[in-house]
Amino acid sequence: MCHPEDVDKPVPGVAREEVGISLASGERLPGSCCRPERGRGPGILLISDIYGRTPFYQHLAERLAGAGYVALLPDMFFRLGPLPEVTRDAAFARWDRLDEHQALSDLESAIGWLRQHADSRTSTVGQLGFCLGGTFALDLCARLDDLATVCYYAFPKSRSGPNQAPRPIDIVNAIQGPILSFWGDADYIDLDEVREFSDEVRAHGISYGDEIYPGAGHGFLSGLIEDSDNTGAATDSWSKTLDFYAAHLTGARVS
Repeated sequence: MCHPEDVDKPVPGVAREEVGISLASGERLPGSCCRPERGRGPGILLISDIYGRTPFYQHLAERLAGAGYVALLPDMFFRLGPLPEVTRDAAFARWDRLDEHQALSDLESAIGWLRQHADSRTSTVGQLGFCLGGTFALDLCARLDDLATVCYYAFPKSRSGPNQAPRPIDIVNAIQGPILSFWGDADYIDLDEVREFSDEVRAHGISYGDEIYPGAGHGFLSGLIEDSDNTGAATDSWSKTLDFYAAHLTGARVS
């Protein structure tokens, strides 16, 4: 897995609820919404990897709520059902059946939901995407404005095919910032592709920052909840993520 399956670190001061987001198809996109106990705050859409809405992402949603945000974690695989077993093979097999264009439309609806149900003082919505979710977040930056986006281990040159979303490298001219991206140099993602993408985004002139952590592998944010060689990269990147949202979403900066 990209991140650990079991997380036993409850976050105090957080209200949790299951929500259903109306889609143009008449379906409802299920999701978990975490809020500060006071109930309001800028909205952040949390987009998972191919394993879906795992406890790790639920924990991140709670962390964001504890920092003053309304965090929405949708189940973008809801039409395909849960994994029969939590294995890499099962996750990839389900991903192969995902209509990524439809998934992007669903995520647009989730962003619209956040605009209505989070803090009305700002129209800007945050995104926090991981792996496949990070790639989707970059695609959404080319479809919508008023987004403040953080990506972990996104794929600049992802798969291509009739059901696949656009490759971020192919839509750079349409991507809008601000964006903050993180990778590790021990990841299996090709760093030459990462650097090519970063150079092209900067040449496009948007607000963009990136960092490649030495020795960090894929899924290094797991170091937030378990001691490992990735803990330094995890804690540093998470602190920068909260600073980024505080600057762009007027949220409360809470450690």
